[in-house]
Order: sequence, then structure tokens, then C-alpha cells
Amino acid sequence: MVADRIGRILQARAAEKWPDPESYKAAAVLVPLQETDAGERLVLTRRAAHLNHHQGQIAFPGGKIDPEDAGPLAAALRESQEEIGINPADVRVLGQLDQVTAAYSFLITPFVGVIPHPYSFVVNRDETDEVFTVPVADLLHQARFEIEPRPQNSPRRDPIYHFHYDGRDIWGATARIVKQFLEIAYGFKS
Repeated sequence: MVADRIGRILQARAAEKWPDPESYKAAAVLVPLQETDAGERLVLTRRAAHLNHHQGQIAFPGGKIDPEDAGPLAAALRESQEEIGINPADVRVLGQLDQVTAAYSFLITPFVGVIPHPYSFVVNRDETDEVFTVPVADLLHQARFEIEPRPQNSPRRDPIYHFHYDGRDIWGATARIVKQFLEIAYGFKS
């Protein structure tokens, strides 16, 4: 199983932490992976258009870590259940990826987890407009990947990544997480 291999890789490495987490709002996401006869698929969402942050953008299920959460993983699992109905008992957590920032205020801790395929998602329309899957094999094609330089007036120097699939633009923090996952688990070279 591919998930076993990915789990071994993630467990053998120490996920990088951001050097000054206190200056950010803590968030966590689940990177749901499904194994199918046609290959692995990542589960993504389109955030609801009426939200205050990142409205309409492609994202992994997740969000802010609440004080009552036992930690980042608990927050990622809770948010995944709230947003698209993934039961935490259905998630086999494979490991953690490196933390990434979103916009200028969020520090996201991503966790990779396998969920069954097929899965009956329950979309919470208050938070999510759509849930869909993307074949990992398609994301590995260089033609789907784009690197955009930051505007000169931006305080950030890292490029903006984009993955294009089925008319959708997966960019920003989500694309950084996808790129990192593909590099670690599949040897993706940009």
C-alpha cells in the first residue's frame, strides 16, 4: 500500500516548525488521501464565498486551533468533521508535514491522513462550497505546476505556487502544502 510507504517516510523525518509561532494565529489542516484502484487522490475543498478569510479559495479541510482542542491534530480532525463530515475514527494519520504560513497571520500545521474510498462527505455550506478529489498522478505533471514571483512591493520573497487541475487554481498555502507533500512522498521536482 502506498499509504504504508508514505507513513514510513513521514515518521522517519522531523517536521520543521516555524521559528516564531507566537506572532501567528495557530491553525491546522488535514491532507486527506484516498487510495483507489486508479491511484491516490487528494481531497480538497472550495471555501465558502461568504467567509472572512480566504473565501472561495481551494483548501484542505481545517482551521483555527481552539483552546479546547488537544493540539493541532485534534483541531485538524475536528475541523475536517465540521467542514466536510470526515469522522475522525475514519482517518489513519500518517504523519505531519512542515508548518506553512497563510497570508500574513496564520501558521498552519498540516497532517496527512488516509480516509476510505469511496467516502460520503457531508458538506457544511456555512464553511464549504464544494469538496472534490484530485489524482496525485495529475499533480505530478510539470505542466500542471506554475511558479509565480511575488510582487516587488511584497515583504515576502518566496514564490507563489499554483497547481492547475480541471479549471481550478490550487495556490497559496494550499499549493505549498501540496508541493511539500509531493516532494516528500513522491520525489516531485519543481
